[in-house]
Amino acid sequence: MEFMKKFKPETNTIKEFNHWVVLLREKQVTLGASIIALKREIPSFSQMSAEEAAEFPDVIAWFEELNVSLFGAEKFNYVAAMMKDNFVHYHAFPRYGSVIVRYGVEWKDLNWPKVIEFLEVQYDESVLESIKQDMQGA
Repeated sequence: MEFMKKFKPETNTIKEFNHWVVLLREKQVTLGASIIALKREIPSFSQMSAEEAAEFPDVIAWFEELNVSLFGAEKFNYVAAMMKDNFVHYHAFPRYGSVIVRYGVEWKDLNWPKVIEFLEVQYDESVLESIKQDMQGA
């Protein structure tokens, strides 16, 4: 998965599926924010195989159930901009109507109930590692 090295799959992988991988998004705009990436480098959704496309709803179901049960997510936004990183992937954002306090951080969904924004946020490595471990273990 060299093509997605920017997202650090060697350290940020939460779960692998046959065709997709879910990675912790280091810029946690909302708690549980992730990258859902096709494990094959193609620049367009139209180039996905039928098997890759068929697995995607299972990946989304797993991701949403995880974030609802673990963090109380209320809605989800998925952004597939693919402008800087020219391979099939989504930025997946759980959304929250109220403040969540977890890992010693007060998580506030600043754009609720509007569409998510790609904000520049930074959290301590230990916080990111705790989120990843909880998401892997759930």
